[in-house]
Amino acid sequence: MYQGTLPIPTVVKQLPRASVQWVNHLRNAYKHQIAQIHPTPIIILGHQKSGTTAIAALLGQISGQSVTIDPFHHIDLKAHLRQQLFNQELAFDDVVQAHKFYFSTPIIKDPNFTFLYEDVKPCFPQATFVQVMRDPRQMIRSVLNRLKLPGNLPALEGNWCKQLQKMPAKGWSLMLAGDLPHVEGSNYIERLAHRWNWATDTYQAHRDKIYLIRYEDFVQDKTNTIRDLALRVGLNPIHDISDQVDIQYQPRGNYRVNWLEFFGKDNLQTIETICGTRMQSFGYHLSPPPITSDATSDKVPDFSGLAAAFA
Repeated sequence: MYQGTLPIPTVVKQLPRASVQWVNHLRNAYKHQIAQIHPTPIIILGHQKSGTTAIAALLGQISGQSVTIDPFHHIDLKAHLRQQLFNQELAFDDVVQAHKFYFSTPIIKDPNFTFLYEDVKPCFPQATFVQVMRDPRQMIRSVLNRLKLPGNLPALEGNWCKQLQKMPAKGWSLMLAGDLPHVEGSNYIERLAHRWNWATDTYQAHRDKIYLIRYEDFVQDKTNTIRDLALRVGLNPIHDISDQVDIQYQPRGNYRVNWLEFFGKDNLQTIETICGTRMQSFGYHLSPPPITSDATSDKVPDFSGLAAAFA
């Protein structure tokens, strides 16, 4: 999360473990107490599981800047604050003022900000915004891999729902239920597809104020993509990160899986129907149409007409 450290005196290092933990607690409390909101942060947007963590972390490493990863995970594990924000029962500025420590670093990343852009921007009028975009089929697959859920069900029921409810971070179950923020959809696949649309619409509506980076371009050339991004947002890429670009910052999903195999025909078609227009505007191609049974039949073709033409 926060990369800054305070020196630990030698005498503290010699204390019993419980005492060291108490000293660390006091030190962290002090850091929270003195933290000041950063006036010009670089704020990383993008739907969950779009590569935002890796890109934010590497941007910090290449420039030597401290990074805050997912403030809401630290201050709102049960998602009560986010529910109040999306219901307009709480001002985003109140959250920032109450938790300055998590908004004190030069780089701040949280996918939830993507859906709260209209509230975040006024609180940080001098911020620089970056949005990470990823193919919705890969993004949705990655979310479901993270939650250990299949992608080919008509609905999440029974034990799958119980599994979600057991997770300490309640944002995931609310997201799949169509909340944080509220999106339409009759099942979990439709809701995730509409969330991806919402994220892309955030960029499209403010594209003159947001730098775009496609996750697929990052994967092709990680070091140079991060170096170029640093220059675009006014950072100095002073460090070599070539030995850090393949570190796994989040649990790895099975990105090599065949989409049709993972989602099944109906769910894959649902994603491409809902997201198709926006997908193509960002260079993501739709799946080719399935081969029909006629094209693979064992019938012998009739060339009689062709033969008559050359008679």
